[in-house]
Amino acid sequence: MYSEVLVYICKTMDAITERLKKIMEDHDLSSSQMADRIGVQRSAISHILSGRNKPSLDFVVKVLESFPEVSSEWLLRGQNAEVATHQERPEIGDEKSVETQGQNTPQKTVEKVLILYTDKTVEEYRSRY
Repeated sequence: MYSEVLVYICKTMDAITERLKKIMEDHDLSSSQMADRIGVQRSAISHILSGRNKPSLDFVVKVLESFPEVSSEWLLRGQNAEVATHQERPEIGDEKSVETQGQNTPQKTVEKVLILYTDKTVEEYRSRY
């Protein structure tokens, strides 16, 4: 069981690395430019792209903060479109978004909520349903 979990984690991290490469390609960024943009050492990008190191939570958070159009769900899990403009993301409390959500859309429920704090800690809340 332990080895299966390790294999899953490695595949997930490799997939995140591939999506990182796509972000760089879409924004026409070299590894040095990417490192400068997200605020990490250039060697960190090089090591992740080469497979020597896996991206840390801190690294992923920096990517998401530097590229607000990139969905965390896409970067972490490869689900949904990687780019969503701010107009496509409804604001909390936006009455228009509430009105249109129920029209011709499947019922959705929240499965899990992750809270990422600036001190690099994480809290996870799962739905009981």
